[in-house]
Amino acid sequence: MSFQNLKKALLKGTIKVNRMKNSEKSGSSINEEIFRMCLEHGFNFFSTLPGSYNVDLIRKIQTCKEITSVPLVREESGVALNAGAYLGGRKTAMVIQNQGLGNMEGQLLVLNSHLEGSYKFPNLYIISHRGLEGEKIKAQKPMGKETTKILDKPGIKQFLIKDLDDLEKAERMLEEYEKGYTVALTIKPDYSKKSSPNGNEWEKVARKLSGLSFSQIEVQPDMRRYDALSIIMKKIKDEFVISNMGFSSRELYYLKDRDRNFYLTSSLGQTYMLALGLALAIEDIEEKVVCLEGDGGLLMNLGSLTIVADQKPKNYVLIALDNSVYGSTGNIPTYTFKGVNLSALALACGFPKSKILVAGNKNSLYEALDYCLSEEGPFFVHTILKPGNENVPVIPLENSEIKERFMKAVQAARGNAV
Repeated sequence: MSFQNLKKALLKGTIKVNRMKNSEKSGSSINEEIFRMCLEHGFNFFSTLPGSYNVDLIRKIQTCKEITSVPLVREESGVALNAGAYLGGRKTAMVIQNQGLGNMEGQLLVLNSHLEGSYKFPNLYIISHRGLEGEKIKAQKPMGKETTKILDKPGIKQFLIKDLDDLEKAERMLEEYEKGYTVALTIKPDYSKKSSPNGNEWEKVARKLSGLSFSQIEVQPDMRRYDALSIIMKKIKDEFVISNMGFSSRELYYLKDRDRNFYLTSSLGQTYMLALGLALAIEDIEEKVVCLEGDGGLLMNLGSLTIVADQKPKNYVLIALDNSVYGSTGNIPTYTFKGVNLSALALACGFPKSKILVAGNKNSLYEALDYCLSEEGPFFVHTILKPGNENVPVIPLENSEIKERFMKAVQAARGNAV
């Protein structure tokens, strides 16, 4: 789906967002007005995770064809997903309940804050703020009390919306997003109302659950990660490359630094989600996104692999660099060392078997790359490696510098594609 011309659609009237007068708002909900406000301001990429009081908003988002909507399975993955979409030129927002903030704190600091070392990605968080006065479920109250403090740690600009009269000030907060800051609109639920379940449409739908059949893999790898990266970068031309933290990014930098490389120096387990956000955001450019992720990162965030399979980005290549250890933190074995098969897990998560390629040696990696760089994805390239790191220093670039030069490369590519 292409939506780079969302504002044109707004101007043409494709999306109806005429602002209501105060006298007309009595029949409107806060969620309806926030969605209207987001469209007016050009937000066109949303990630969502439902809570009891944000379901109506999520339904509106998911039925609006002019924007991208990606359902999440973990909140912290949404932080990385939206960062990738922002790299690709989108205006991003995330709809969640505040109970998920505890999962997100590390990603907020690294990706959204303006602290030293952060990438400084702006994002809009629309948060159902449970646990406030009137809350009946006691387990919601601890996070309700700490929500403001958690958002304060990364310096996120926040505003609590209690009723429709607060929306004018909330809208002014979006100006901070335009300045490059992350903004949180926290919404006090109306405990007298609750979103309708509205699940009846699924009652009679037959569910087809995938079968699982993947051959056992037995291979004696003949290359380390550095060898594999050398082969990959010989094949790379104009593709965008997203690499995972630690030695993977360091080795990539010293092998072949380029503006179209994005080095993720933290956020273990989120590399492939950031790459997914980018891939969805740049479908109009017709360049592939190649993601380099390790076995440790994949196992840490396996559930979100289902999102990649569901979204089916044709321009996406996920290369799993499986050396069976946490290579940047002491070479402690991961569960792939004990026989867990990442290829079988990718199949179980929804990747078509025809899109799962196994590379156990240099020749098979060359062949896999030739195929996946020329055909439509998404691809999962399971690259089986020996442990070991190349002795290279840390990357001499600030994270914000990595982001800015990458975004300029995306803008240049988009200009050439027009």
